Amino acid sequence: MLARSLNIRLDQQCFDKPTAQQAPCLTQNTDQLVLDDAHSQNMVATLTTGAPTDLLAQLSSTPTARGGYYSPYIGAVVDVVRILGTAHSAQYQYIPALALPKHDELNLKLNNPPSFRDPKSVLVIGLPPVRPTLPPPLRAVDAAQISCLSKPDLVLTADGAPLVYATEMAHNFVLHVENGSGETRSGEKQSGAGFDLPAKPDPARGGFAIENHPMPASAIDGEITGVLRGNWGFGLFDGPHFRLRVSRAGQWTVASKDASAMIVGREDTLHIKSYDASCVSEVLVRDEAGKQASVEWKAAKPDELEVKVPLQNASAGSLKMLVKKFGLHDPDEIPLHTYAEASRLDSFSIHANDSDGVLKGTRLDEVTSLEVNGMTFNPENLSRANQQDELRLVSHDPLVTAAFDAGVPIVARVTLMDGRTLVLNAFVEPPRPKLALLSKNVQAGASDIPPMIHLGNPEELPQDARLNFFLKSQMPEAFPPAEKVEVATADEAFHVVLSVKDGNLTLQDSKTVFAVLDPMKLLGPSAFGRLKFRPIGSDGVEGDWQPLMNLVRVPELKGVHCVPSAKATETNAAERAPSSEKGTSSAKTEENCQLTGDKLFLIDAVSADPDFTGAVTVPDGFVDAALSIPSPKGKTLYIKLRDDPATVNTAVVPMVSSQP
Repeated sequence: MLARSLNIRLDQQCFDKPTAQQAPCLTQNTDQLVLDDAHSQNMVATLTTGAPTDLLAQLSSTPTARGGYYSPYIGAVVDVVRILGTAHSAQYQYIPALALPKHDELNLKLNNPPSFRDPKSVLVIGLPPVRPTLPPPLRAVDAAQISCLSKPDLVLTADGAPLVYATEMAHNFVLHVENGSGETRSGEKQSGAGFDLPAKPDPARGGFAIENHPMPASAIDGEITGVLRGNWGFGLFDGPHFRLRVSRAGQWTVASKDASAMIVGREDTLHIKSYDASCVSEVLVRDEAGKQASVEWKAAKPDELEVKVPLQNASAGSLKMLVKKFGLHDPDEIPLHTYAEASRLDSFSIHANDSDGVLKGTRLDEVTSLEVNGMTFNPENLSRANQQDELRLVSHDPLVTAAFDAGVPIVARVTLMDGRTLVLNAFVEPPRPKLALLSKNVQAGASDIPPMIHLGNPEELPQDARLNFFLKSQMPEAFPPAEKVEVATADEAFHVVLSVKDGNLTLQDSKTVFAVLDPMKLLGPSAFGRLKFRPIGSDGVEGDWQPLMNLVRVPELKGVHCVPSAKATETNAAERAPSSEKGTSSAKTEENCQLTGDKLFLIDAVSADPDFTGAVTVPDGFVDAALSIPSPKGKTLYIKLRDDPATVNTAVVPMVSSQP
């Protein structure tokens, strides 16, 4: 502040040195510290150097100056002035002295100590010229700044005239408050006489200290203007103008961008606005428990404060901000609300003709609804992919599919559980591709042996079979050759993409495509369950999933082997009993039967009747090649597969019985 007030240029490199070396560094080369003020330039230097000398030489050659007749005289005068300006002899040395007037004395500031021996020192003192007084070029550092007249230690910053601070040429300063030049808060002109407040130059603080204790603040409303007035020598002068306000109780508003910025667990920045923001002395926050703490703040604009609110250890709930002003006993109160970590919204995508969209971001479990153009979307399914949440939202409004046109910008308003509303801009994307399933057919595998198990549901697709199906394009109208068809299991653990390039898709015409799916080859031996398909556009946009078939894995059966359960006992009894008793005993003989084959663990249950009375259930982890089953009543067995236990299938297997 002092260097700016006195127009002293400091060596910034001195501040990079250790503290003990900064002062000697700043005070070195003191022989050059002559106060240089543009207001009092050296007239000798102006006359004898640069353009003025050239101008005198040219003027002497003009016809008016008799064509160079006086040129030798002019040159001689300039040379004499130059000699006097650099006068130095063996007997005298001229030392410039800076005269500092104080009352009726002049205090001299010397660059070098005077010498009283040869060469003796001659002190050269510059006296003010006899001419009209020019006021010092004092100016406000920031003309747009608004100062608070109620502040006890008010300093109005000003620079541009170091002699005002370094000498007593300028004196008797006052701040004249023009009470009738401002406007009230309602915009009306004020009326009333002005008043003066004592002012004192304070170069260390960079301006003028104002004594505002006798100020009639009750008569001031709104913004007023103050003019710095004083004496320069024996004449009066008006200095810079300052914008002033006084403290009043007022209302504060929180910037709209910070309405939901109070998030616990971190330090948040809040911008608050009021007409009297320049008169704030302290800002505090008070929690629900009544605990108060002072916070860091600064004046971002004349009517706005930027407040740092520490919420690292706070909890969500209510909070009050107390704004104290100079001269007022009661602070202004601002009710606030702190929130838990808010959801971060990255994007919202919705396609034309769709009733659902996808919201991407983090903490989307807090989303309760989303509104676009009056259409309300409710959360349907939350998933996580690529380190972010994806929330599918659905609207049940029957008009939603016709409410959005492709390429139109929309504004989505997302409502959270705590009542906050977040705004997200988006665009309606083009319609997604759509296919219709026309027909399908299951073609048995290439094996020469016909399958023993006949599936009981036409919607079941054996793993070793091939599925042929026709699809028709609905969006777009023609099927693009670059479009693909994805087939996957219900959990999407197994999936494959069919394409024209790979030969799995064949165009019948511009709208219809023939698709071939080989489950064993394309999905692998472990895939099973319900299959679904969807189109994938040439631009990568995916359509809706549609059901296709139910993929089941079928075991390979070889035959049924049956053995009477009491063969030896019945033979011995037949040798001793009458023939009539033999027949009775033979009719009651039971058989132990076993079903042989490969991958019998794919069977869920086996029964001799379609009602599955007395059925045998295959346990988990069954690895044997033979399974004990009830004795068949004929050649047909009834089987439920593990991949579809709700469907009853039939199997005709060879029967092999042991003979007694």
